[in-house]
Amino acid sequence: MASKSKKMDRADQVAAWRLCMGCGACKWACPNAAISLKNIVDTGIRPIIDENKCEQCSKCVEICPGIKLEHGHFPEDIDQALKQSWGPISALYEGYAGDEEIRFSGSSGGIATALALYAVEQAGYSGVLHIKADPDNPLQNIPTFSTCRDELEQTTGSRYAPASPCQAFEHIKQASGPCMFIGKPCDVAALRKAQKMDPKLDSNVGLAVSIFCAGTPSTAGTLAVLKAMGVEDESEVKSFNYRGNGWPGMAKAQLLHSDKTFELTYAETWGGILSKYGQLRCRLCPDPTGEFADISCGDPWHREVTPGEKGLSLVLVRTPQGMEYLLRAIETGFASLEDAGSEVLPKSQKSVLQRRRQLRGRLLIMKLFCIPVPGYKGFNLKNNWKQLTIKEKNKAILSTIKRILMRRWYKPLTIS
Repeated sequence: MASKSKKMDRADQVAAWRLCMGCGACKWACPNAAISLKNIVDTGIRPIIDENKCEQCSKCVEICPGIKLEHGHFPEDIDQALKQSWGPISALYEGYAGDEEIRFSGSSGGIATALALYAVEQAGYSGVLHIKADPDNPLQNIPTFSTCRDELEQTTGSRYAPASPCQAFEHIKQASGPCMFIGKPCDVAALRKAQKMDPKLDSNVGLAVSIFCAGTPSTAGTLAVLKAMGVEDESEVKSFNYRGNGWPGMAKAQLLHSDKTFELTYAETWGGILSKYGQLRCRLCPDPTGEFADISCGDPWHREVTPGEKGLSLVLVRTPQGMEYLLRAIETGFASLEDAGSEVLPKSQKSVLQRRRQLRGRLLIMKLFCIPVPGYKGFNLKNNWKQLTIKEKNKAILSTIKRILMRRWYKPLTIS
């Protein structure tokens, strides 16, 4: 990466690379088409700036959720016990898609797809912006704008690989009516920044839905999964599913010149391989459950899933608009949900809760090493840090120092 002028300082470089979350919003925001996106196998999606086009307007930095995230004032009618660690939540539900096929093919009950289906079939939405597997390269993702059931059914299931849906905000901006956006928490955060920058985009965003996210593995993680499956040549892969078709479902690969299906369990895929390939910025994220969305959904891991069990989703309602939409989806049979207790959320997402509690300590240590870190406001990081024992705090600090030294994060960032 290079800049047209020497004025681009280290903070700008870090904004583009070290703190990049790969959402693609910078490409959409760039007025001179100076930014392209590249999926670097070991790193993830990163922006590449054309030095001949860049006029350093700073719109890419302004929209970037990786540099800065900020909560405003929370409404009073939210769960006060949960807001410190989970953001605004007015209601919690557990359930599944009303359509059995979508429930089965989805990752965890198919609620995100069910809400999208309601949008295009009943709510009068123009379409849904989300991601799908690239038909020309099934190991990578591309943005897609779905307007009907057939298109949505082709995109069910999780995609544990770099994805940049925000580069395609123009689909929403140019639509004739309201649209739904489905993305990771950082994608939704970028959408909210983009809405403040563009009134036309803002007026066309009908609903923002976030999926829970424990970090985006790089493509190197997917290649490691294929290797563990016994797939020798990734260019032979015809289709690849990370999960779905059952809960939590199997990772499956099918090849161009073979009838054999290669499989791994969810535990082997995510817990054993993919979780080790998350990028640095994901480990510094305070928002694994989509606090800027209208509705968030993910797996209710508060109990053991028995073999053959049908999928279930945990649904968090965060805004009045989200509540109104969800109730209509329930009334029309697109979603089947029941109230869930407040204790279900922390039990379901123990690992990301621990990461959030550790975050303040990790950021302070990185600052001591003069490593640029994202700026956060309204996430109660200090109070979350206080929830840790002395032993847990020391472990977080020492592990951060170890990573800094081993991965040489203290060195000047080299961008090419």
